Amino acid sequence: MVGPQQKEKRFRAFTDPLCPYGVTRGYIEMTEQEKRYKLPVRIWLFLILLVCITGWEAVRFATSIAWHVTLETYEPYPGPIYIGISGAFWTLTGLFLLWSLWRGKRWTRMAFLIATGAYTAWVWADRLLLQPQLRANWPFDLVITIVFLLLITYLVLDPRNKIYFERETYERESS
Repeated sequence: MVGPQQKEKRFRAFTDPLCPYGVTRGYIEMTEQEKRYKLPVRIWLFLILLVCITGWEAVRFATSIAWHVTLETYEPYPGPIYIGISGAFWTLTGLFLLWSLWRGKRWTRMAFLIATGAYTAWVWADRLLLQPQLRANWPFDLVITIVFLLLITYLVLDPRNKIYFERETYERESS
């Protein structure tokens, strides 16, 4: 039967004691738990993007601490303290989002949307207000920013992806 009633099946090798070679192949039904942990490519790309941004901000924070004296020598505006604080804030935000996704909290989707909007606003405010002059490639940066905003919004709000952002009630109560 094709349609919404069709159950998703996957191919798995399992041991059969009656088979002379010990292995028989067959189709079995996936449970809801298995569907949740089998991540599609779109969710993997989303997670990779989140890990990259979190890693970038962690490097920014660590660099502001390790190279504090050098940064003070060259006096970048607004200073190494701003670089460190903003790097630490966005690193903790990224780790919090990864944790909430892993735990399947009910508010994870909304937190992702808020954090995405806040991070985008911060990047562009930093670029427009704190940097002495606009870079020549700002139109390209703007287009890429809009594309990523639309992609992340689509991934978070797509109903097919809801299972990856929140756990069912019975799963929350047992963990």
